[in-house]
Amino acid sequence: MKKTFFVGSLPFQSVEEAIQFVKENSAHLPFLPQLPELNPQEDMIGQVLRGFELGFWDEKASSALELFQNEFCEAPQFKIQIAGPHTVSRVLSLPFDEIFPKWKRLVLSIAQQLRQGAFIGEFLLQVDEPYGLQKGTALLLAEVQKEIPKSALGLHSCATIRPDLSAQELSCFRFLSFDCEKTAVTELEKANWREWLKEDSRRFLAFGVSQQNQSVLDPWVLSERQVWLGAPCGLYGVDL
Repeated sequence: MKKTFFVGSLPFQSVEEAIQFVKENSAHLPFLPQLPELNPQEDMIGQVLRGFELGFWDEKASSALELFQNEFCEAPQFKIQIAGPHTVSRVLSLPFDEIFPKWKRLVLSIAQQLRQGAFIGEFLLQVDEPYGLQKGTALLLAEVQKEIPKSALGLHSCATIRPDLSAQELSCFRFLSFDCEKTAVTELEKANWREWLKEDSRRFLAFGVSQQNQSVLDPWVLSERQVWLGAPCGLYGVDL
């Protein structure tokens, strides 16, 4: 049976429902739910701005954080999601060089906060870049990740044109999550992903398609153990 990847946002009105959903559907990789319908400050940019203000995340930035910690602090792996620096700079119309140092400080602070919250497993950091990834950013993200003990880096992008990553850039990431629905996957992309997956058995690719389109999945997706199924973007395609 295919493993399922969840980007992060869920359409629940209660924290308890969201955590129960994670327990039932993503026990293999618990993820911190983002609940923008319950808490308007929990949209991806709002979370980062709250974090910039405080230097960490509180219940206004992440309403499920405390319960997530209580339920999954002993999980072998856990995942959080955060809007990437390119997306934050673009949405705020501020220079990348102004945003990145603040973003880095926040990510390192959140990582420390989670460890102090008794998380013992491997920390998977998912960077959300819906506008794609600028050249060179992957290497900057990897340098941040290296400062976080027992961690791995992942990239999610729902950009219509998926990021064109070099072999060096691909090597920065443990996992990739892409919208594979709007734009057909090319043979070159599949070849690059195959090579990247082959280099490390822990890596995985989340192939983002809505549930209505899973009947037309490429046979390679169905046969490859390291390819998971995911939603194209956020909570879209998730049948609750």
